[in-house]
Amino acid sequence: MLSYTFAELLNIFFHLQQDLEGKKTQEDLANELKVGRRTVARWFAGDYTPHSPEVVERLARVLCLTAFQVDLLLYSVNPAWVRYGTPRSVLEAAEVVRYREEEIAYEGELLQPVPSILQIEREWQVVFRDAFETNYQRWGTGIKNNGMCHLERSIRDQSYVLSLQNQYHEDVFMGGDSNCFAPDIYYLTVKARMSQGNTEADGYGLMFEEMSDECYAIMRIRESLHKVSVVQTFNGGDKYNIYLRRGLAPSLRVKDVNQLAILAIHNDFWFYINDALIGQHTIPRLPYSRLDVGIVASSQQHVICHFQDFRVYVPQATRLYPALEHILGMSLA
Repeated sequence: MLSYTFAELLNIFFHLQQDLEGKKTQEDLANELKVGRRTVARWFAGDYTPHSPEVVERLARVLCLTAFQVDLLLYSVNPAWVRYGTPRSVLEAAEVVRYREEEIAYEGELLQPVPSILQIEREWQVVFRDAFETNYQRWGTGIKNNGMCHLERSIRDQSYVLSLQNQYHEDVFMGGDSNCFAPDIYYLTVKARMSQGNTEADGYGLMFEEMSDECYAIMRIRESLHKVSVVQTFNGGDKYNIYLRRGLAPSLRVKDVNQLAILAIHNDFWFYINDALIGQHTIPRLPYSRLDVGIVASSQQHVICHFQDFRVYVPQATRLYPALEHILGMSLA
């Protein structure tokens, strides 16, 4: 059962929205929705709920809600109205961040995972796993050389090993060329270790929203600084969207194995290191993309990274690729 009523969610989301633009009143909201002021007041008071999902979706657009938040709001009125496919178990376990409403100063540790890692590992199903004993999952192996760097990829000792020699004057990012498509809702985790790397910029990470070496997002680890960034590019690096800029990651272990993880619920992302939540952001999704591991080397550096136990979880009874099915016009079940 959902932990929040429609009125509670409306009050929370309305308060959160105030930080985006100028202060709004309930009357402003009524005018934008083209409904009576008394109707809106009764929604906030919990006396009534909207009579159709279309009204809730109009309300969500005015409040600038994410797909996950829209599903929460719809579910609170009528579970049959859920529009964006968020599983019932995820909605019922949701904890809504409400620190702005309570006027508590923002601190990273106040972010809460939705749902918990423990719940995911207990209740979700593994749909892609590689212990790297063989190359059954068809990862990229061999040598890639694009004129800026030399990348060697191999599977040995139950690890996927990336060895990157940067010959360029700037940092170079390279992925492993996995064969794993990204579901709409997923939890991705891998164990990673950097065995060679000398500068603060050298490192590794999880790549997502990836279509090629020129189009990807990466959760980038800087071990020596105990910092992590989340960046995205569509053209190979001339311009980045930066979603997390060198956030502190005290849970990082230098020169040791670190477990990296990403939880994605539609376009809401949570980022973890060794089970510690280090950041959250809303990031636009591509119609289809891959999940991958990546390596980063600064100018003229040689970096070697090892990856183990790559796993992707999804909620039970979830359609994995509805967006891709729509593009192909066929079921992938």
